[in-house]
Amino acid sequence: MTSKTPVFLLGAGFNADAKVQVGPVYGESIYIGKHEIQCAYPLLGDLAQLCFGLPSPPADKSIEELFHESLETQQFEPLSLLAHALMKADYYLAPRLLPTPGVPSHCYSRFFERFAGAQFLTFNYDSLPEVFLLCHGRWYPHDGYGVPVVAEVAPGHDHVLEQSSASLVLHLHGSLCLYTSTFTFDATPGQQVSWYKKLSEPKFLFDPDSISNLFTPFQRLPPVLGYEPIERRVVAPVPDKSQGLKKEFTDAVYRRAAELVSSSAAPLVAIGYSFNPYDRTSYDTLLRALKSRNNSLLVVSPDAAAIRSRLSYEYPDLQVHVVPSTFKAWAAADFVGAS
Repeated sequence: MTSKTPVFLLGAGFNADAKVQVGPVYGESIYIGKHEIQCAYPLLGDLAQLCFGLPSPPADKSIEELFHESLETQQFEPLSLLAHALMKADYYLAPRLLPTPGVPSHCYSRFFERFAGAQFLTFNYDSLPEVFLLCHGRWYPHDGYGVPVVAEVAPGHDHVLEQSSASLVLHLHGSLCLYTSTFTFDATPGQQVSWYKKLSEPKFLFDPDSISNLFTPFQRLPPVLGYEPIERRVVAPVPDKSQGLKKEFTDAVYRRAAELVSSSAAPLVAIGYSFNPYDRTSYDTLLRALKSRNNSLLVVSPDAAAIRSRLSYEYPDLQVHVVPSTFKAWAAADFVGAS
């Protein structure tokens, strides 16, 4: 059975206008009391300085190669810096983007209001879509990630766990707010020794760390066996992501994503995603699912024409339509091509 429900594929460019949208409403800078907060969702061009302290990317290495070298030597600080920068952007920017009475709407609020029944695939680690959708009552962490998730709510709010998500947000490279537990230690009654026991099914646990306030009434779960710090929860931005994509969470999410893409009669709409050749192992599954339905891809990006040229060579039978535009400009043009 097919559906005309839109499916969106979000890349880093989807978040690029967030700070600008906060600016006209709350001033060019964000102030908490008297303290100015500098934050934005980082883009690829920001990562050399942010994660490696370099004024610009080196001429002989890609950012992905720099991450690979650091992780090969068990240096997790660059990935940790990226993860915490994204958490900081979620913490300060996301709540200020939510609809506010008396404040003019912007590209993000119009987008989530316009496509109320949409499904979302994302290569981003942040939680901006979930914050919007939870505000609208269309997403909940216990089922909105596309897999069953163990989530905890504040006392008196157990009824929320009975709600179902109308929109899914499938994090194809993992989410900073969720980790996987695959084992426990089990003690036989009467014995003092606990034995390692692999779980028959992995547990996915909702732990939004420092942005728990954005998911009220959901709360952090106390750490359990298998707890991972936020930088270990995602598929690292390295040249070869094949091993990361085999993790229990990403494997399950990809299967669900392929189902959504192949069952939709609407084009897959990629917003701000570059289809970087380093990511081919990531997007190949989706584009093959798209081709299986003879469906089309709409690319919304300032580099859309170059992306179409490359994808048309890699997938000659795939129909690729383009809107050479930023997300903000596309919203101003009334989401041309997607509605």
